[in-house]
Amino acid sequence: MAAGQPGRYEAGIIGRTLRLMLALLLGWMSFIVMRFEDAAFNLRILAVCAAITIFYAVLHFIVSSYATELNRWLGAAIAVAPVILLFTIGGPLGQVGVLTYIGVSLLLQTIRADSSCEVLSIPTALLRRPTHLTGILFAPIDLVEKHLSGPGGLPG
Repeated sequence: MAAGQPGRYEAGIIGRTLRLMLALLLGWMSFIVMRFEDAAFNLRILAVCAAITIFYAVLHFIVSSYATELNRWLGAAIAVAPVILLFTIGGPLGQVGVLTYIGVSLLLQTIRADSSCEVLSIPTALLRRPTHLTGILFAPIDLVEKHLSGPGGLPG
């Protein structure tokens, strides 16, 4: 991520490690379910992941183009709400689709050292447009790590 942008910074090693661990856990959970299902169910899971990606690409384009003044925490909460809703009412297909999407998204965040909204990391990479929305789950960890590795803090 562009560390030179105002209000943007790269995720540190602790945040990246925790993202990677959660991504691997979600990937493992998805793999276990998909391993025991037939090919048709697994293709539907991939279709759900593709639909989630398209939805978030459109949402990311709208937010980064027309809602740049939206509060980064409120915008992140609004962005995360659809996957929570899909996980809640989507049944097994929606649940595994959400777990797979978020697992891939967290893996991409780990690779890119991205500290933005967890569900927008795939569209951010695809559209090559940074988002100003914060990551709800890992933002506190990133802020503490940034503070500790700053001037007078722990060596980074």
